[in-house]
Amino acid sequence: MGVMALNYLALGITLPAMSLIVVSKGYPLTTLALIMMIYSATVMVFEVPSGLFADAKGRKTSFIFGIALSTLGVGCMFAQNLMVICTGFALSGAGRAYGSGSLDALFIEEGQVHGKRLETLVFALEINSGVSLSIGALIGGWLLTLGQEGPTLTYPILMVRISLLILSLLLVMISINEKQRLNHTHVTFFAQITLFKQLLGGTPFLLLFSMSVFLKGMLLSSVEGFWQPYLKNLLSNDSQYWILGAVASLIFGISVIGSLIGQKMVGLKNPVGIYSIMFLIIFGFQILLSLTQHTLSFLIVYCLIYLFLGGSSVVGEYILNKATKDEVRSSMLSLSSFSLQSGAIISNILATLTFLYGGIDLLWKLCAILGALGFVFLTKPMLQQFPSVTGQ
Repeated sequence: MGVMALNYLALGITLPAMSLIVVSKGYPLTTLALIMMIYSATVMVFEVPSGLFADAKGRKTSFIFGIALSTLGVGCMFAQNLMVICTGFALSGAGRAYGSGSLDALFIEEGQVHGKRLETLVFALEINSGVSLSIGALIGGWLLTLGQEGPTLTYPILMVRISLLILSLLLVMISINEKQRLNHTHVTFFAQITLFKQLLGGTPFLLLFSMSVFLKGMLLSSVEGFWQPYLKNLLSNDSQYWILGAVASLIFGISVIGSLIGQKMVGLKNPVGIYSIMFLIIFGFQILLSLTQHTLSFLIVYCLIYLFLGGSSVVGEYILNKATKDEVRSSMLSLSSFSLQSGAIISNILATLTFLYGGIDLLWKLCAILGALGFVFLTKPMLQQFPSVTGQ
Protein backbone atom coordinates (compact mmCIF):
# COMPACT_ATOMS: atom_id res chain seq x y z
CA MET A 1 0.00 0.00 0.00
CA GLY A 2 2.89 2.35 0.76
CA VAL A 3 4.43 1.83 -2.69
CA MET A 4 1.10 2.62 -4.35
CA ALA A 5 0.75 5.74 -2.19
CA LEU A 6 4.19 6.96 -3.28
CA ASN A 7 3.34 6.32 -6.92
CA TYR A 8 0.07 8.25 -6.62
CA LEU A 9 1.94 11.05 -4.84
CA ALA A 10 4.30 11.29 -7.84
CA LEU A 11 1.32 11.46 -10.19
CA GLY A 12 -0.49 14.01 -8.00
CA ILE A 13 2.44 16.41 -8.13
CA THR A 14 2.01 16.80 -11.90
CA LEU A 15 -1.78 17.22 -11.82
CA PRO A 16 -1.76 21.03 -11.41
CA ALA A 17 0.57 21.28 -14.40
CA MET A 18 -0.31 18.56 -16.92
CA SER A 19 -1.67 21.09 -19.40
CA LEU A 20 0.97 23.68 -18.53
CA ILE A 21 3.77 21.26 -19.46
CA VAL A 22 2.66 21.85 -23.04
CA VAL A 23 0.99 25.27 -22.96
CA SER A 24 3.86 26.97 -21.06
CA LYS A 25 6.17 26.12 -23.98
CA GLY A 26 4.02 28.24 -26.29
CA TYR A 27 1.90 25.53 -27.91
CA PRO A 28 -1.85 26.18 -28.49
CA LEU A 29 -4.83 24.24 -27.11
CA THR A 30 -5.14 22.24 -30.34
CA THR A 31 -1.60 20.91 -29.80
CA LEU A 32 -2.44 20.12 -26.19
CA ALA A 33 -5.46 18.12 -27.37
CA LEU A 34 -3.24 16.24 -29.84
CA ILE A 35 -0.69 15.37 -27.15
CA MET A 36 -3.41 14.23 -24.75
CA MET A 37 -4.73 12.06 -27.60
CA ILE A 38 -1.29 10.48 -28.04
CA TYR A 39 -1.07 9.83 -24.32
CA SER A 40 -4.52 8.21 -24.19
CA ALA A 41 -3.89 6.18 -27.37
CA THR A 42 -0.66 4.78 -25.93
CA VAL A 43 -2.36 3.80 -22.69
CA MET A 44 -5.19 2.21 -24.68
CA VAL A 45 -2.86 0.18 -26.92
CA PHE A 46 -0.91 -1.26 -24.00
CA GLU A 47 -3.68 -1.62 -21.40
CA VAL A 48 -5.07 -5.07 -22.16
CA PRO A 49 -1.69 -6.64 -23.10
CA SER A 50 -0.16 -5.24 -19.91
CA GLY A 51 -2.99 -6.67 -17.79
CA LEU A 52 -2.61 -10.08 -19.42
CA PHE A 53 1.14 -9.83 -18.85
CA ALA A 54 0.62 -8.99 -15.16
CA ASP A 55 -1.77 -11.92 -14.66
CA ALA A 56 0.51 -14.34 -16.51
CA LYS A 57 3.98 -13.22 -15.38
CA GLY A 58 3.47 -11.30 -12.15
CA ARG A 59 2.06 -7.99 -10.92
CA LYS A 60 5.36 -6.83 -9.41
CA THR A 61 7.22 -7.27 -12.72
CA SER A 62 4.53 -5.32 -14.57
CA PHE A 63 4.61 -2.49 -12.03
CA ILE A 64 8.42 -2.19 -12.17
CA PHE A 65 8.36 -2.01 -15.97
CA GLY A 66 5.65 0.65 -15.83
CA ILE A 67 7.59 2.83 -13.40
CA ALA A 68 10.71 2.60 -15.57
CA LEU A 69 8.78 3.73 -18.67
CA SER A 70 7.13 6.58 -16.76
CA THR A 71 10.52 7.80 -15.53
CA LEU A 72 11.87 7.95 -19.08
CA GLY A 73 8.72 9.72 -20.20
CA VAL A 74 8.95 12.45 -17.58
CA GLY A 75 12.58 13.00 -18.58
CA CYS A 76 11.46 13.75 -22.15
CA MET A 77 8.94 16.35 -20.91
CA PHE A 78 11.80 18.73 -20.06
CA ALA A 79 12.37 19.22 -23.79
CA GLN A 80 11.13 22.13 -25.88
CA ASN A 81 10.86 20.11 -29.08
CA LEU A 82 7.33 18.94 -29.83
CA MET A 83 8.33 15.46 -31.01
CA VAL A 84 10.33 14.81 -27.84
CA ILE A 85 7.43 16.04 -25.69
CA CYS A 86 5.06 13.72 -27.57
CA THR A 87 7.49 10.85 -26.99
CA GLY A 88 7.52 11.69 -23.29
CA PHE A 89 3.75 11.56 -23.03
CA ALA A 90 3.68 8.31 -25.04
CA LEU A 91 6.23 6.67 -22.72
CA SER A 92 4.27 7.91 -19.70
CA GLY A 93 1.12 6.43 -21.20
CA ALA A 94 2.79 3.04 -21.66
CA GLY A 95 4.12 3.28 -18.11
CA ARG A 96 0.67 3.98 -16.75
CA ALA A 97 -0.70 0.96 -18.65
CA TYR A 98 1.83 -1.43 -17.13
CA GLY A 99 1.48 0.08 -13.67
CA SER A 100 -2.31 0.41 -13.50
CA GLY A 101 -4.19 -2.31 -11.71
CA SER A 102 -1.17 -4.52 -11.04
CA LEU A 103 -0.56 -3.85 -7.35
CA ASP A 104 -4.25 -3.07 -6.87
CA ALA A 105 -5.13 -6.61 -7.95
CA LEU A 106 -2.43 -8.02 -5.67
CA PHE A 107 -3.79 -6.03 -2.72
CA ILE A 108 -7.39 -7.17 -3.32
CA GLU A 109 -6.46 -10.83 -3.68
CA GLU A 110 -4.26 -10.87 -0.59
CA GLY A 111 -6.93 -9.06 1.42
CA GLN A 112 -9.59 -11.57 0.43
CA VAL A 113 -7.27 -14.44 1.37
CA HIS A 114 -7.13 -12.91 4.85
CA GLY A 115 -10.92 -12.69 5.05
CA LYS A 116 -11.43 -8.98 4.36
CA ARG A 117 -14.59 -7.79 2.60
CA LEU A 118 -14.29 -6.68 -1.02
CA GLU A 119 -15.98 -3.31 -0.40
CA THR A 120 -13.52 -2.61 2.44
CA LEU A 121 -10.54 -3.35 0.21
CA VAL A 122 -11.88 -1.21 -2.65
CA PHE A 123 -12.56 1.63 -0.24
CA ALA A 124 -9.02 1.39 1.15
CA LEU A 125 -7.60 1.67 -2.37
CA GLU A 126 -9.76 4.70 -3.12
CA ILE A 127 -8.74 6.44 0.10
CA ASN A 128 -5.08 5.65 -0.52
CA SER A 129 -5.17 7.08 -4.03
CA GLY A 130 -7.35 10.07 -3.11
CA VAL A 131 -5.25 11.19 -0.14
CA SER A 132 -1.95 10.64 -1.99
CA LEU A 133 -3.13 12.51 -5.09
CA SER A 134 -4.45 15.34 -2.92
CA ILE A 135 -1.19 15.78 -1.04
CA GLY A 136 0.77 15.51 -4.30
CA ALA A 137 -1.37 18.13 -6.00
CA LEU A 138 -0.90 20.54 -3.10
CA ILE A 139 2.88 20.09 -3.30
CA GLY A 140 2.70 20.44 -7.09
CA GLY A 141 0.90 23.76 -6.80
CA TRP A 142 3.65 25.06 -4.52
CA LEU A 143 6.36 23.75 -6.85
CA LEU A 144 4.65 25.58 -9.71
CA THR A 145 5.31 28.89 -7.94
CA LEU A 146 9.04 28.09 -7.93
CA GLY A 147 9.23 27.84 -11.72
CA GLN A 148 9.95 30.78 -13.98
CA GLU A 149 7.21 31.94 -16.32
CA GLY A 150 7.78 30.44 -19.76
CA PRO A 151 9.10 27.10 -21.05
CA THR A 152 10.77 26.17 -17.73
CA LEU A 153 7.67 26.80 -15.59
CA THR A 154 7.07 23.11 -14.83
CA TYR A 155 10.72 22.04 -14.36
CA PRO A 156 10.55 21.89 -10.52
CA ILE A 157 7.49 19.63 -10.73
CA LEU A 158 9.10 17.31 -13.27
CA MET A 159 12.30 16.98 -11.22
CA VAL A 160 10.42 16.05 -8.06
CA ARG A 161 8.25 13.53 -9.92
CA ILE A 162 11.28 11.75 -11.37
CA SER A 163 12.80 11.52 -7.87
CA LEU A 164 9.61 9.99 -6.46
CA LEU A 165 9.29 7.51 -9.32
CA ILE A 166 12.84 6.29 -8.78
CA LEU A 167 12.17 5.96 -5.04
CA SER A 168 8.99 3.94 -5.63
CA LEU A 169 10.88 1.72 -8.07
CA LEU A 170 13.47 0.93 -5.40
CA LEU A 171 10.82 0.32 -2.74
CA VAL A 172 8.77 -2.11 -4.80
CA MET A 173 11.89 -4.10 -5.65
CA ILE A 174 12.85 -4.60 -2.01
CA SER A 175 9.49 -4.64 -0.21
CA ILE A 176 7.23 -6.95 -2.27
CA ASN A 177 7.83 -10.67 -2.74
CA GLU A 178 4.88 -11.70 -4.88
CA LYS A 179 5.55 -15.44 -5.07
CA GLN A 180 6.06 -15.82 -1.35
CA ARG A 181 2.97 -13.80 -0.46
CA LEU A 182 0.48 -15.24 -2.92
CA ASN A 183 1.82 -18.59 -4.13
CA HIS A 184 1.05 -17.35 -7.63
CA THR A 185 1.34 -19.87 -10.48
CA HIS A 186 2.54 -18.29 -13.71
CA VAL A 187 0.91 -19.32 -16.99
CA THR A 188 1.75 -18.55 -20.60
CA PHE A 189 0.62 -15.27 -22.10
CA PHE A 190 -1.62 -17.03 -24.63
CA ALA A 191 -3.19 -19.23 -21.96
CA GLN A 192 -4.04 -16.06 -20.08
CA ILE A 193 -5.72 -14.66 -23.19
CA THR A 194 -7.90 -17.77 -23.36
CA LEU A 195 -8.94 -17.42 -19.71
CA PHE A 196 -9.80 -13.78 -20.24
CA LYS A 197 -11.88 -14.46 -23.37
CA GLN A 198 -13.82 -17.12 -21.46
CA LEU A 199 -14.64 -14.65 -18.68
CA LEU A 200 -15.87 -11.98 -21.10
CA GLY A 201 -17.89 -14.49 -23.11
CA GLY A 202 -19.67 -15.76 -20.02
CA THR A 203 -20.24 -12.40 -18.36
CA PRO A 204 -21.98 -9.86 -20.67
CA PHE A 205 -22.24 -7.40 -17.78
CA LEU A 206 -18.49 -6.76 -17.93
CA LEU A 207 -18.73 -5.55 -21.53
CA LEU A 208 -21.64 -3.27 -20.64
CA PHE A 209 -19.74 -1.92 -17.65
CA SER A 210 -16.71 -1.27 -19.88
CA MET A 211 -18.95 0.86 -22.12
CA SER A 212 -19.94 2.94 -19.09
CA VAL A 213 -16.25 3.39 -18.28
CA PHE A 214 -15.75 4.62 -21.85
CA LEU A 215 -18.26 7.41 -21.13
CA LYS A 216 -16.47 8.15 -17.87
CA GLY A 217 -13.25 8.48 -19.87
CA MET A 218 -14.85 11.14 -22.07
CA LEU A 219 -15.93 13.04 -18.97
CA LEU A 220 -12.58 12.86 -17.17
CA SER A 221 -10.51 13.73 -20.23
CA SER A 222 -12.61 16.74 -21.12
CA VAL A 223 -12.59 18.08 -17.56
CA GLU A 224 -9.11 17.11 -16.35
CA GLY A 225 -7.45 18.01 -19.64
CA PHE A 226 -8.79 21.56 -19.86
CA TRP A 227 -9.81 22.79 -16.41
CA GLN A 228 -6.42 24.46 -15.88
CA PRO A 229 -6.54 26.84 -18.91
CA TYR A 230 -10.25 27.48 -18.22
CA LEU A 231 -9.61 28.43 -14.59
CA LYS A 232 -6.45 30.33 -15.54
CA ASN A 233 -8.59 32.63 -17.67
CA LEU A 234 -10.81 33.32 -14.63
CA LEU A 235 -7.85 34.27 -12.40
CA SER A 236 -6.95 37.92 -12.10
CA ASN A 237 -3.20 37.47 -12.68
CA ASP A 238 -0.51 34.82 -13.28
CA SER A 239 0.87 35.15 -9.73
CA GLN A 240 -2.11 33.07 -8.59
CA TYR A 241 -0.73 29.84 -10.09
CA TRP A 242 -0.66 28.34 -6.58
CA ILE A 243 -4.47 28.23 -6.78
CA LEU A 244 -4.18 25.54 -9.45
CA GLY A 245 -2.37 23.29 -6.98
CA ALA A 246 -4.81 24.14 -4.20
CA VAL A 247 -7.76 23.28 -6.45
CA ALA A 248 -6.20 19.99 -7.58
CA SER A 249 -5.54 19.08 -3.95
CA LEU A 250 -9.02 20.17 -2.85
CA ILE A 251 -10.87 18.06 -5.41
CA PHE A 252 -9.06 14.89 -4.41
CA GLY A 253 -9.78 15.66 -0.79
CA ILE A 254 -13.43 16.07 -1.79
CA SER A 255 -13.27 12.77 -3.68
CA VAL A 256 -12.19 11.05 -0.44
CA ILE A 257 -15.39 12.32 1.18
CA GLY A 258 -17.25 10.99 -1.84
CA SER A 259 -15.53 7.63 -1.35
CA LEU A 260 -16.87 7.50 2.21
CA ILE A 261 -20.36 8.03 0.84
CA GLY A 262 -19.77 5.42 -1.85
CA GLN A 263 -18.69 2.84 0.71
CA LYS A 264 -22.05 3.18 2.44
CA MET A 265 -23.91 2.85 -0.85
CA VAL A 266 -22.33 -0.41 -2.04
CA GLY A 267 -24.23 -2.26 0.65
CA LEU A 268 -27.58 -1.07 -0.68
CA LYS A 269 -29.84 -3.27 -2.80
CA ASN A 270 -29.07 -1.82 -6.22
CA PRO A 271 -25.43 -0.65 -6.63
CA VAL A 272 -25.70 -0.59 -10.45
CA GLY A 273 -28.64 1.81 -10.31
CA ILE A 274 -26.81 4.03 -7.83
CA TYR A 275 -23.75 4.00 -10.11
CA SER A 276 -25.80 5.18 -13.11
CA ILE A 277 -27.71 7.87 -11.19
CA MET A 278 -24.44 9.31 -9.86
CA PHE A 279 -23.04 9.69 -13.35
CA LEU A 280 -26.19 11.31 -14.69
CA ILE A 281 -25.85 13.88 -11.90
CA ILE A 282 -22.16 14.37 -12.72
CA PHE A 283 -22.92 15.08 -16.38
CA GLY A 284 -25.46 17.65 -15.24
CA PHE A 285 -22.77 19.34 -13.15
CA GLN A 286 -20.44 19.35 -16.16
CA ILE A 287 -22.95 21.46 -18.08
CA LEU A 288 -23.14 23.83 -15.09
CA LEU A 289 -19.33 23.99 -15.04
CA SER A 290 -19.31 25.16 -18.65
CA LEU A 291 -21.55 28.08 -17.64
CA THR A 292 -19.38 29.38 -14.77
CA GLN A 293 -17.92 32.86 -15.19
CA HIS A 294 -16.30 33.40 -11.78
CA THR A 295 -13.65 31.54 -9.79
CA LEU A 296 -15.91 30.82 -6.81
CA SER A 297 -18.76 29.35 -8.87
CA PHE A 298 -16.24 27.27 -10.82
CA LEU A 299 -14.76 25.87 -7.59
CA ILE A 300 -18.17 24.97 -6.16
CA VAL A 301 -19.33 23.06 -9.23
CA TYR A 302 -15.91 21.45 -9.78
CA CYS A 303 -15.89 20.16 -6.20
CA LEU A 304 -19.42 18.77 -6.60
CA ILE A 305 -18.28 16.85 -9.68
CA TYR A 306 -15.46 15.22 -7.71
CA LEU A 307 -17.66 14.53 -4.71
CA PHE A 308 -19.88 12.36 -6.90
CA LEU A 309 -16.90 10.96 -8.82
CA GLY A 310 -15.42 9.75 -5.54
CA GLY A 311 -18.64 7.96 -4.62
CA SER A 312 -19.22 6.52 -8.09
CA SER A 313 -15.62 5.27 -8.23
CA VAL A 314 -16.03 3.13 -5.10
CA VAL A 315 -19.39 1.78 -6.29
CA GLY A 316 -18.01 1.11 -9.77
CA GLU A 317 -14.87 -0.64 -8.53
CA TYR A 318 -16.98 -2.77 -6.18
CA ILE A 319 -19.28 -3.80 -9.06
CA LEU A 320 -16.33 -4.58 -11.35
CA ASN A 321 -14.38 -6.63 -8.80
CA LYS A 322 -17.55 -8.45 -7.72
CA ALA A 323 -17.97 -9.66 -11.30
CA THR A 324 -14.31 -10.60 -11.84
CA LYS A 325 -12.40 -13.78 -10.95
CA ASP A 326 -8.98 -13.56 -9.27
CA GLU A 327 -7.05 -15.24 -12.08
CA VAL A 328 -8.01 -12.51 -14.58
CA ARG A 329 -8.40 -9.55 -12.23
CA SER A 330 -5.47 -7.54 -13.62
CA SER A 331 -6.67 -8.23 -17.16
CA MET A 332 -10.17 -6.99 -16.35
CA LEU A 333 -8.88 -3.90 -14.56
CA SER A 334 -6.73 -3.22 -17.63
CA LEU A 335 -9.74 -3.61 -19.93
CA SER A 336 -11.54 -1.08 -17.75
CA SER A 337 -8.62 1.31 -18.09
CA PHE A 338 -8.54 0.58 -21.84
CA SER A 339 -12.17 1.70 -22.04
CA LEU A 340 -11.35 4.79 -19.99
CA GLN A 341 -8.56 5.79 -22.35
CA SER A 342 -10.71 5.02 -25.41
CA GLY A 343 -13.21 7.55 -24.09
CA ALA A 344 -10.37 9.99 -23.53
CA ILE A 345 -9.24 9.65 -27.15
CA ILE A 346 -12.73 10.36 -28.46
CA SER A 347 -12.94 13.32 -26.10
CA ASN A 348 -9.67 14.75 -27.42
CA ILE A 349 -10.72 14.22 -31.04
CA LEU A 350 -13.93 16.04 -30.18
CA ALA A 351 -11.87 18.77 -28.50
CA THR A 352 -9.70 19.24 -31.60
CA LEU A 353 -12.80 19.71 -33.74
CA THR A 354 -14.66 21.80 -31.17
CA PHE A 355 -11.82 24.31 -30.77
CA LEU A 356 -12.17 25.18 -34.46
CA TYR A 357 -15.61 26.62 -33.70
CA GLY A 358 -15.77 27.28 -29.95
CA GLY A 359 -14.02 26.98 -26.62
CA ILE A 360 -13.68 24.69 -23.63
CA ASP A 361 -17.22 25.47 -22.49
CA LEU A 362 -18.66 24.05 -25.72
CA LEU A 363 -16.56 20.91 -25.37
CA TRP A 364 -17.88 20.32 -21.85
CA LYS A 365 -21.48 20.71 -22.98
CA LEU A 366 -21.05 18.23 -25.83
CA CYS A 367 -19.31 15.61 -23.66
CA ALA A 368 -21.96 15.96 -20.95
CA ILE A 369 -24.85 15.45 -23.39
CA LEU A 370 -23.22 12.44 -25.06
CA GLY A 371 -22.31 10.90 -21.69
CA ALA A 372 -25.79 11.34 -20.22
CA LEU A 373 -27.44 9.81 -23.29
CA GLY A 374 -25.03 6.87 -23.17
CA PHE A 375 -25.85 6.11 -19.53
CA VAL A 376 -29.58 6.33 -20.24
CA PHE A 377 -29.21 3.56 -22.83
CA LEU A 378 -26.78 1.42 -20.76
CA THR A 379 -28.54 1.45 -17.40
CA LYS A 380 -31.37 -1.00 -18.16
CA PRO A 381 -29.19 -3.78 -19.68
CA MET A 382 -26.64 -3.40 -16.86
CA LEU A 383 -29.41 -3.79 -14.29
CA GLN A 384 -30.65 -6.90 -16.10
CA GLN A 385 -27.22 -8.55 -16.31
CA PHE A 386 -25.77 -7.75 -12.89
CA PRO A 387 -27.96 -10.17 -10.81
CA SER A 388 -26.58 -13.13 -12.76
CA VAL A 389 -23.09 -11.93 -11.86
CA THR A 390 -23.67 -11.80 -8.14
CA GLY A 391 -24.75 -15.34 -8.15
CA GLN A 392 -21.50 -16.72 -9.53
